[in-house]
Amino acid sequence: MNKPELLAPAGSMDSLKAAVAAGCDAVYLGMTNFSARAFAGNFDREQLQEAVRYAHMRNVKIYVTMNTMLYETEIENAIKDVDFLYHADVDALLIQDFGLFHYVRTCYPDFDVHCSTQMHIHNLAGVRFMQSQGAARVVMARETPVEVIEQAVKTGMEIEVFAYGAICISYSGQCLMSASLKNRSANRGMCAQCCRLKYYHEDGSPFEMGEYLLSPKDLNVIDRLPQLMRAGVSSLKVEGRMKRPEYVWLVIKTFREAIDAFAEGKDYQVPPQRQKELLLMFNRGFSHGHLFHDDTVSRMSWYRPNHMGVTIGTVVRYEKGRVLVKLSDVLNQNDGLRILNEPADTGLTAVKIEKDGRLVSSAKAGDFVWLECKGKPFPKKGQKLQKTSDKKLIDEIDRQIATERLSAASLRYRAMAGEPFAVTAEDERGNEVTAVSEFLVQPAKNAPLGDEKIISALSKTGDQPYEIRSVTGETGNIFIPVSIMNETRREALEMLSSKRALLHPERTQAKPYSFTVPEKKGWDSHILLLAVREYSEAFAYEETETVSVSDPIQPLQDERIHNRHIVLSQAGDFRMDNEDCLAGMNLNIANSYACAYVLSQKGISGLIFSSEMNNQQIGSTLEAFEKRYGFAPYTARLVYGRRTLMYVKDDFLKNRSENAISDFHGNIFKLTYNGDKVEISEPQPYVSGNPYCQASAVILEDQPEKYKEIVEEAYEEFHERIQSIRP
Repeated sequence: MNKPELLAPAGSMDSLKAAVAAGCDAVYLGMTNFSARAFAGNFDREQLQEAVRYAHMRNVKIYVTMNTMLYETEIENAIKDVDFLYHADVDALLIQDFGLFHYVRTCYPDFDVHCSTQMHIHNLAGVRFMQSQGAARVVMARETPVEVIEQAVKTGMEIEVFAYGAICISYSGQCLMSASLKNRSANRGMCAQCCRLKYYHEDGSPFEMGEYLLSPKDLNVIDRLPQLMRAGVSSLKVEGRMKRPEYVWLVIKTFREAIDAFAEGKDYQVPPQRQKELLLMFNRGFSHGHLFHDDTVSRMSWYRPNHMGVTIGTVVRYEKGRVLVKLSDVLNQNDGLRILNEPADTGLTAVKIEKDGRLVSSAKAGDFVWLECKGKPFPKKGQKLQKTSDKKLIDEIDRQIATERLSAASLRYRAMAGEPFAVTAEDERGNEVTAVSEFLVQPAKNAPLGDEKIISALSKTGDQPYEIRSVTGETGNIFIPVSIMNETRREALEMLSSKRALLHPERTQAKPYSFTVPEKKGWDSHILLLAVREYSEAFAYEETETVSVSDPIQPLQDERIHNRHIVLSQAGDFRMDNEDCLAGMNLNIANSYACAYVLSQKGISGLIFSSEMNNQQIGSTLEAFEKRYGFAPYTARLVYGRRTLMYVKDDFLKNRSENAISDFHGNIFKLTYNGDKVEISEPQPYVSGNPYCQASAVILEDQPEKYKEIVEEAYEEFHERIQSIRP
């Protein structure tokens, strides 16, 4: 059975060490810029170099996430970071932005690029296209079913699949909810997690099944690993760059055991105690997600959006800042606790546990204990007590993390009178180094130094991460001070570590970014009406054109089709037989390098910028493009319309009876059921001026009676006969 890479998250050096100690094969992490987890600890340059050396010495690869949409003012700094990471011996980059992707493939052809899940590769067409562009690996969208993954593997592309942890309700790279409502872009690593908030019926009344309509359970497919391994998946990814080191260690340790067992043809079941520990570490409930076709009820966590822990008791009564609880499981001092309450849970810590009038350090199932509880809302009889962190478990995992992960090494020595003392170190990867002392070995005046004493001195490792499997050598009737043997052994192991730490010694300098974009004739239209579902009236303006938009969610797309004069929305569309098409907003084009890349694709005449850009950013992008390539491309920007904030595969409700949902601010989100997905539209139309692009894009999906007025205003604003609607 194929043995896939086990890929661990690391938001800090402590988490990286935890992942390595638990047995991961690779770690993905972000630097302080351009990471889709902007609020993780992340790594500065010095910490990154330390992380690479630490991991490589222990046979672990490092992948760096540069998986955000990049603006023109950022692209040069991103390029500098790429060069730093290349020479820092990083193994691969995870990238979302098409412009950065093309730059790396052009200038660093031996630097592997993995297509981030933010790039929205969710079908075979997308896999095949990115394969043709030189990607080393694709991280499939978490909505991709195992049947499509099996086919994707057969293309020869390395396929990476999420196997555990939090998942998004919307297709990654396509979610604008946070950007629209909170001005915090998910495509820029600053997601405000609007999916974890409360939502209601359109009239504001609560749903019967719960208030957290958009909050999915966490993914856990450990019991289905054999199917993924037989399919030939290259990498199994654990989510969690925002999680604590103990979480990383426990999850990676469990997956390491499972993968190793399945690879040897053995059965593996997560032991009951480990299952409880995983629940304690973090859970919103678990599901197999879309990967293995769990239904809506199985996937969603409508009741709570946060860590649930495990139930360990029930409230008996509350009085004067204390709560009496009957336990159904073990409670230890300093455990983290939560009482499930309304309108919010009541948090507390078991700082003091009182049983039968005495303070105790622990209590067991069946015991009645008093706990300090001064938080609000006050607990009520019958409410459940949840343990959300276990102090003893955390302490034990910390002890395990501190246990060094060792690599095998063998030593050979030569100790002959009149020669330097020489120690050769060799590892399991075939690396070999030799350290030679300045000291010349002396003939023995009395008792010679025996082999056993040399072997004893050389069997020590100091602070180097090795297990010395064997020590052999040649010696004569000689004498060497123990300090010389220790010093030479230490130097040999340090040399070996330096060699192990450098996995890509052949890397030199970047190639120049030499790229020519052919000037293409753009469209004549100055007003583009996008995806108008109900539009029928013909307007008199010659510069206005109705244009269809390809569906950004096409899970089964593979066969080539002919596209003419439409807007393309996802990477797989570039593989089609395109003629006179535009690259659309869903492709997140936001800098001049991305513009050049999409315009170089066959059949692409122009593009529509990401709606997350402001006019100043668009202006600087067009200025940079024209300076580099010598012409102004045909571009458009959205000036009016309700955008789709989320594309949700299947349903997040029990049925499709709702036309809209609302939030606690009173915003109404229209729901559109389109095949096997639900589209959630923004409450108010997006509105903007357009001082730089050649065309203005308008989405007319609501208020048919205002179509003519909206188009007229866009037309007049474009020709500067009225002031911009919004700067």
